[in-house]
Amino acid sequence: MIKLRDIDEQNFEACSELMCTKEQCQFTNAPVWSLLQAAYSNLRDKTKLFAICRGKTVVGLIRLDFHLPDCYEFTNLMIDQRWQRRGYATCAVQAALRVFREDGKHSVVKIKVAPENEAAIRLYEKLGFACCGESEHFVHFECAL
Repeated sequence: MIKLRDIDEQNFEACSELMCTKEQCQFTNAPVWSLLQAAYSNLRDKTKLFAICRGKTVVGLIRLDFHLPDCYEFTNLMIDQRWQRRGYATCAVQAALRVFREDGKHSVVKIKVAPENEAAIRLYEKLGFACCGESEHFVHFECAL
């Protein structure tokens, strides 16, 4: 079973060692950057970086954003290359949607995806996200909670 866990002194090193495939690195931040951003950015009290865990094993990261005025957003979804193709990204997104539902401030989740990131687009469409527009670098999706 996949759970989103707080990053703490027990798992931060495992989080920092996560690696995506060479092809995926263009679509996500390095885990160390995500950890530093979560700790020191001006949004640190409005975002939450979680370890994606299977039991005690860290298999990925996801950042949930609570700072937008009309919706939630998540970014930096990453599953380590050793743990991919096992359904963990699907479970992580479902867990993120549960966290947003429990928070209850908004009724919509939005995400941005690079148009070349076909695997992510398929994942989000499978989970009920619908395309709601495009910008210069991203395809925009949203999902009702």
